[in-house]
Amino acid sequence: MNQIVTIKGTKSGIILVLDPNTEFDVLKKEIASKFNEASTFLGKNNMGLIIRGKELSDDEQSEVADIISDNSDLTITCIIDEQSEMEKIFKNAASQSEHEAVAVPESEPVETEPSAIEYNYDNSAFIYTGNLRSGQDISCEQSVVVLGDVKPGANVTSYGSIFILGELRGNAFAGAGGDRNAIVMALELNPLQVRIADAIAISPDAEKGPKLRFKKKKIMTSVHEPEVAYIENGHIVKTVYGTAFLRQYIK
Repeated sequence: MNQIVTIKGTKSGIILVLDPNTEFDVLKKEIASKFNEASTFLGKNNMGLIIRGKELSDDEQSEVADIISDNSDLTITCIIDEQSEMEKIFKNAASQSEHEAVAVPESEPVETEPSAIEYNYDNSAFIYTGNLRSGQDISCEQSVVVLGDVKPGANVTSYGSIFILGELRGNAFAGAGGDRNAIVMALELNPLQVRIADAIAISPDAEKGPKLRFKKKKIMTSVHEPEVAYIENGHIVKTVYGTAFLRQYIK
């Protein structure tokens, strides 16, 4: 007999597959049981949630998120709508050549916005206070702000940009939905791995793979300056986060 609730864990979050023919009240009990049984395996993390199989109302989705939190050590930071129009655009873009244009739904003519914010879902962001340690993950559709350090073995994934108000030594994946204009900023940018859309770079100390390098030679100072990683000519580079970068980014 097919299971009415299936849990799939990914680096981007939790995928919950529900049987479309089962009543919601029955599904709730099974969800609680499944996550209670898997709580040790899933660990203590902040995760995004994707629900597949059965269409749920906003209230029902929120209830599912609460059930997961009550029966495990997971905190659901956001529920990703795979059927959103922007999500469909990203999926279409991924299947086409990078030189082909992506068809965007037509709308009334509006003033062109700067390309750096072309794919933003909204102006909101998920804010996490505290250090992220090895094994802890944040996965969210919104941009992410971490008020602390991201240690080696910790992961931050966002469809938007990532801002670490501390040191980034773990992994960061910005523009996870395909936004090549997303950025990763940190007060100290020393990641094991950083990804932006389909581009990837690793620590300069790693043996293999494309290295994360400064766009220009860094001038040594006694004070650490914030740093930012972004895509330039198809490669991820990093530079000092300051007025010179912002003039280029928002032009």
